[in-house]
Amino acid sequence: MRSSTSSFDIYLTRRAPPRGRWLLPISAAFVLFLALVGWMEWELARRGFRPTVVDSPELWSRERDRASALGSHAIVLIGASRAQLDLDLAILARDSGLQPVQLAIDGSSFLPVLSDLAADDSVTGTVLVDYQDANLVWRDHEFTALGYINFWRERMRHPQAIGFAASESLLATLRQRFLRTYADGAGPMLAVSRRLLTAHATPQYLQTLPGRERIADYSLVPMPDFYYLRVMRDAGIEDMSPAPDARAFEASLKQRVETLPEAPAAAFNDNVRIVASAVARIEARGGHVIFVAFPRSGLVLRADEVRFPRKRFWSPFVQQVGGKSLRFDEIPALAAFRCPDGSHLDAKDREPFTHALAETLATRGWIGQGRPPVRNEP
Repeated sequence: MRSSTSSFDIYLTRRAPPRGRWLLPISAAFVLFLALVGWMEWELARRGFRPTVVDSPELWSRERDRASALGSHAIVLIGASRAQLDLDLAILARDSGLQPVQLAIDGSSFLPVLSDLAADDSVTGTVLVDYQDANLVWRDHEFTALGYINFWRERMRHPQAIGFAASESLLATLRQRFLRTYADGAGPMLAVSRRLLTAHATPQYLQTLPGRERIADYSLVPMPDFYYLRVMRDAGIEDMSPAPDARAFEASLKQRVETLPEAPAAAFNDNVRIVASAVARIEARGGHVIFVAFPRSGLVLRADEVRFPRKRFWSPFVQQVGGKSLRFDEIPALAAFRCPDGSHLDAKDREPFTHALAETLATRGWIGQGRPPVRNEP
């Protein structure tokens, strides 16, 4: 008597594959899929959406590798969102003759990244720091930067262990780079529900490029509300009383800004010594460190002036760290720029500001000027 297993095996071997014209329906499905993708991309483009990558530790790690590989040919940008939004990397490369490496991290402190670069003897280029007094007073904005650094170090120690994750991240970056459907980390379903089937989709004012630089179009955001929220966020104002109109609200906000307490300086000197040590280590092996206080405007600037008086913070910092430091408001060509949200430059100002900054740095002899840009090395 045959077992059920052997009968089943015979059934499998004798069963003929289903017949039919499969090529036509498969081809039709593929064509419909491409048509749907094309329509989505066209409609999203018509609505003003652009491909934009999502910043991530993996993307940052690739740039961190370049900071070491390029050596003296690199100009490494560290700090927060101003270094990402205010600078045009192509212009900076052309004007300086150096290869820009974007290591700034939105909403983070420059201190952990500067310390990491100082500990890496292969970093011998120019480090341009987006300086903010708050980074030397409070250390609570370092967690994101430390997470990025730890990811990069783990990647260096165990490249095989995270190889799959790195491949997935690369594929995701390619999708985001070329397809509007995946802009800002969205996907097809979210793009359809939130952007295509909505009469008034939220405008995409911010775009992140593959090199981690960012572009902001402030004509797409609701002003002055966007500006007021930025002032409150940067100044640490958590609540405001309602006002009958924008003018009254701004007057009330200005009063709050003028009464802000001066920032505590207890940890400032200790942190300045950490910075000075990092600068000395980089410059001892032939590198350069430049600190730049980027443009601010309106009540964002005023809040910084109230909380961080120059004579108690910036001036002692420059004196103790030495080296190369400049403030935007000390240079007429840089002070002429205005920030729509009080804290960052608009997309239309990135190119002229980068030109002005590069010219200022070159005039002081801190970077070269007029040399052809160095080729990007793997």
